[in-house]
Amino acid sequence: MRAILVVLALALAVSAQTSLKHISLAEAEKHLLKKAPMTYPPSAAAARIQGNVILEVAIDESGAASVRRLVKGHPMLAPAAIESVNRWKYRPFDVDGKPAAVVTLVVVTFGHPWWKNDAEDRADVLIHDNFWTAEESAQTLMDKGDYTGAGQQLNQAQDALASVHDDRTHELERWQWVISMGRLTMAQQKYDVAEEYYKKAQKLRENGDKDAPEMAATLADLGRLYGEEKRYDLARDHATRSIAIYQKNFKKAGANHPGDREAYGQAIADQSWMLSKIAMQTNDHIEAGQQCRMVLDFQAFLRAEDHDSFVSACEQTIRNPTPKD
Repeated sequence: MRAILVVLALALAVSAQTSLKHISLAEAEKHLLKKAPMTYPPSAAAARIQGNVILEVAIDESGAASVRRLVKGHPMLAPAAIESVNRWKYRPFDVDGKPAAVVTLVVVTFGHPWWKNDAEDRADVLIHDNFWTAEESAQTLMDKGDYTGAGQQLNQAQDALASVHDDRTHELERWQWVISMGRLTMAQQKYDVAEEYYKKAQKLRENGDKDAPEMAATLADLGRLYGEEKRYDLARDHATRSIAIYQKNFKKAGANHPGDREAYGQAIADQSWMLSKIAMQTNDHIEAGQQCRMVLDFQAFLRAEDHDSFVSACEQTIRNPTPKD
């Protein structure tokens, strides 16, 4: 049989939550141009509730802010903080010389200036900054094949989480560390260990939003692991479920969140490419064509180094759905 799409593509998916570069709170404050007015919730004021609300915020290429999640804060104060921060404006950030979307923390204070005095809140911000600095360094080293260095950085990331006072405060960071360990051990071809990490990551997200990007990323990594092990039924199941979640988030992101949209689109294209290869390996040429059409639908989000080869191979697969020897 003529060789079309022979080798499985197993590039590790990057979670939309972690694909954007993390910027420290102190650095982000230097870029802040405008804060929107904020109303102290009357019910909170009447109850004399005050304190800090800590939010994780995405800043797009134009400098517009949008809240990604509540890290910490009283539920009576958080909605007002989120409403205000969603209208903040920053001077755009550059990553590798180009305007880029980034992630940072914002601390909104209600009442007295607790931020200057609350040691626990300052510690939570420091944990966040230290964790993501180590995490991103680990990913860079992993990409270079320096697995020892990546492991050392992930140890530092784990150390940063060791001092967390409330496990609920840094749930996303805990998930990210586990998924990164899975990716590191998979890169080292320690598949049994990687599977254990991925399943632990899946369990960490089971009580949350079932359509969250983190769940999609976990399913994608499990799918790639099973594909590498030639456990194709499991690979198809996990990758298909992951694509469905990413498609929901892709539609939800819309044009207002181009960074997230790009990450979700790339994940969909990558996994559809993998599924097309599995289909060819198992002689399911109809499925291969369907998956290749998905790749072509999302080709604008493919990495530059993959685009031409993926598109060319998929166009050939669609033209010749049943290749012969």
